[in-house]
Amino acid sequence: MGRRERLKMTDEELRSFLEEERVLRLATIDEAGWPAVVPVWYVEQDGDIWVWNLDRAQRTARLEQGTNVGICIDGGVGYAELRGITARANYTFVDDDEVPVEVRTKMGRKYFGLDGPVDAVADHTWIRLELSDVQTWDFRKIFI
Repeated sequence: MGRRERLKMTDEELRSFLEEERVLRLATIDEAGWPAVVPVWYVEQDGDIWVWNLDRAQRTARLEQGTNVGICIDGGVGYAELRGITARANYTFVDDDEVPVEVRTKMGRKYFGLDGPVDAVADHTWIRLELSDVQTWDFRKIFI
């Protein structure tokens, strides 16, 4: 097995990593053709990433126009701690009443310390990201 293969996260390691980390960097393409990367909050459910998106954000208009999307979530400080995931993503806007209660509950716990789901908010829209071309790494495996 090559070094790159040894550094990949297993499905279980990736799920745990996604629960621990708090910031996803969402990349879209701006009007001039340049990458526009912004930090957003997210939760994972059944292999998809869910973002509770602020409607007035510039990324919303780009998403509505059909921009390409990439993501990066990473963690660690020292070289021997670095882990992460990058991927391309297809996305769907999801009406608040169609978002699974598990997703809303995970968002409530992770970011607001709630015991239940987050309430609907008039200026936010849910986005479901379906990942493709996923690459993961866990440099902690170098030293095992």
